Amino acid sequence: MTKLKSKPILKRASHILSQEFSTPKDIAWAWVTLLMSQEEEKRDSEEKRYSRIAEFEAWILGLDLPRDSKNTQVHTVSPEAVKNAARNVFEWPHEYIFEAPASPNHPDTKVTYKDTITKPILDALKDASGSDDRAALMAILEGYAKEGKEPFANITTEGIEWKGSHWSEGDKYNLLTLKSLNNRLANLRKKELI
Repeated sequence: MTKLKSKPILKRASHILSQEFSTPKDIAWAWVTLLMSQEEEKRDSEEKRYSRIAEFEAWILGLDLPRDSKNTQVHTVSPEAVKNAARNVFEWPHEYIFEAPASPNHPDTKVTYKDTITKPILDALKDASGSDDRAALMAILEGYAKEGKEPFANITTEGIEWKGSHWSEGDKYNLLTLKSLNNRLANLRKKELI
């Protein structure tokens, strides 16, 4: 299982999911790899891992998404389209933060994060005095959304919708739920940002 947490593997998986087009098999592999790296240290068997990859691949193929017209040799689809379809069916692994922010050498230096939702989560933790009570953090984040703070869009029954870093008018929103917040907190701990 430690192999799944190595940076080169996580970077490769993240890169596949951020490309314009990838094969369903690669998307499934990247998706399962990132999801399993977010989970607690449960030692899943290789067999279970491969069956999960096969399950996701079959599901992606079943979506019958538009193919890349430029590449007729290989069946490739957009990971973004898969992500949008997965939104209410399966959990989609969130964007990883690989580089810990550079420590500011000046009080005015701005720290930037790869993912637009990271800063609001860190702000909510500060507002909650470092408590990682998920319900309390969700309530604080909902407060930010009601105030119209970026990157939030709407509050729905499923969770809080927010705009990703490449969001433009007409795109689908990402969804923050108690479960995905839990995963993000675990990832921030791993990156020693909290």
